[in-house]
Amino acid sequence: MLPLLRRMCNIHIHTRRKNPFLSICNGYANESIPSRLASPPPVQVGFTESAGRGVFASRRIGAGELIHTAKPIVSHPSLSSLHSVCYFCLKKLQFKNQTEASNVPFCSDECREESKIFYETEKQADWSAFHEYCRTQGLKYPLLVKRLACMIISGASTPETFDILQPATLSPGMILL
Repeated sequence: MLPLLRRMCNIHIHTRRKNPFLSICNGYANESIPSRLASPPPVQVGFTESAGRGVFASRRIGAGELIHTAKPIVSHPSLSSLHSVCYFCLKKLQFKNQTEASNVPFCSDECREESKIFYETEKQADWSAFHEYCRTQGLKYPLLVKRLACMIISGASTPETFDILQPATLSPGMILL
């Protein structure tokens, strides 16, 4: 059991994720593990009574130091970057995409293909009122919920995939009334 845990702690995966976009990661990816990264990440998952689960530094972290990367479970561009990043991987595009309002940009055919299942479901509804509400209210997380719902409806993901996002128990401090 200990060797398995040690291997799991040594996993470092590189992706093309950039800020300030929205994503939730599961810590796993189908990519090769770089051999030059042999030490465990300088973070640990902990629990606080007031906020629940969180990620905390386990040592001093230098500016610009890579501390963790993972393939996201779900991601969605912010409304302000909707036409300047890839709609799937969130990679910044060379030139701002001047497409029709109903189209979204992809950086590659691979990203277009990867998103095809849930994007076809997304296109079935008119999201303009939803996007406008999010924009006027300054909301960003509902965009992740939209993507998540479309992924489940389309069969791209199962509802069980997202169980990790829900704590097993909710303490009174975690519930806002």
